[in-house]
Amino acid sequence: MNILIKNVILNNEKKDLLIEDNLISKIDDEINISADEVVDYKGEKAVSPGFINCHTHSAMTLLRGYADDLPLNEWLFNKIFPAEAKMDNEDIYWGTKLALVEMIKSGTTFFNEMYLFRGCEGTIRAITEMGVRAVYGICLDDSNFEKVKEFVLPQKTDLIDFAIAPHAIYTASEETLRWAKEFSDKNNLLIHMHLSETLNEVEECIDKFGKRPVEYLNDLGFINEKCVFAHSIWFNNKELEILEDKGCSLVYNPSSNMKLSSGVFRFEDVKNKGINICLGTDGAASNNSLDMFEEMKIGALLQKSNDIDPTHAKAEDIFLSATENGAKALLKKTGKIEEGYLADLIFIDLQKTYFSPNFNFISNLVYAAKSECVSDVMCNGKFIMKDRIIPQEKEILKKAKELSVKFT
Repeated sequence: MNILIKNVILNNEKKDLLIEDNLISKIDDEINISADEVVDYKGEKAVSPGFINCHTHSAMTLLRGYADDLPLNEWLFNKIFPAEAKMDNEDIYWGTKLALVEMIKSGTTFFNEMYLFRGCEGTIRAITEMGVRAVYGICLDDSNFEKVKEFVLPQKTDLIDFAIAPHAIYTASEETLRWAKEFSDKNNLLIHMHLSETLNEVEECIDKFGKRPVEYLNDLGFINEKCVFAHSIWFNNKELEILEDKGCSLVYNPSSNMKLSSGVFRFEDVKNKGINICLGTDGAASNNSLDMFEEMKIGALLQKSNDIDPTHAKAEDIFLSATENGAKALLKKTGKIEEGYLADLIFIDLQKTYFSPNFNFISNLVYAAKSECVSDVMCNGKFIMKDRIIPQEKEILKKAKELSVKFT
């Protein structure tokens, strides 16, 4: 199967792209071949790498607006965990599908999921049916090691890889952390985890173990280049040096961090250390959106305001965090538009007012654009949205609304 994309704007120039199977096989000024499908954008649309949402909990779309305006511990332990205990596999299936509708319509083609083991079949079914790429981090507790082990390894597909997700140091025991690291090493799996999200988490770690979170994990031999740590706010300079040395990736979650008053990610300090910075929305119960356009703009403006420096978190840096850096963290050859890369692409309608004038396309994407500018989405060489139409969208919205009643 090959698709010829003609007259699309790439780096301010009109180009043709040839997609063969799931790869970008050729980029040129003009490509004239017989193709299974030809799409001519007539210079009216630009192409961008699809966004990579590096930290989310998809099925929490069913809890959007359920427990707002609360401190993190009260929100998590008194509201969210009890609500999630009511979720079954079918709830998680439809909640994930709802999340994927929102992600696709706002240009996300690849996401780094963290969610419950008991909903794993529903999560996988939803991802497969919607055609989006994912790394699915299955949450661990001390009782499900063997179940996770038996489930994960046979389930990998072209679209779905797996990670081990021991939630956080305040919910995962030392036994869980050691098992996660050993299983990750043995099977070459990523580790996806919350880390140093709040000052309270740091203080509790010091009280319990006599050391800060990064030091605690490092002393367990836990941290390496396969680790993707979400939130990652309350690090001191020594901890940043450890993270730099170990080659891990950190996920910036600006909207969630602001909404829960967790703190502000040290974007410039982390960038200057050479640590890979990714961008993520977190779940819809704490954001309350999965829109990476919003996350890019909010993420950039928060840094400038907090640091009182308009040169911090430049548009180009934020865009890289939403694309190429995420691909680096998740170990996939995507996030760039180059020959040989996976064809995970979004097509941007340049006729929208916020692309006129278009002095700097990336700047307009970060500071001006709305998700409605995404007209078509391709993942793994297949269109999963055309003309902003996603099959079954109305059915998914209807079903998710029906299921949400159990949380009222």
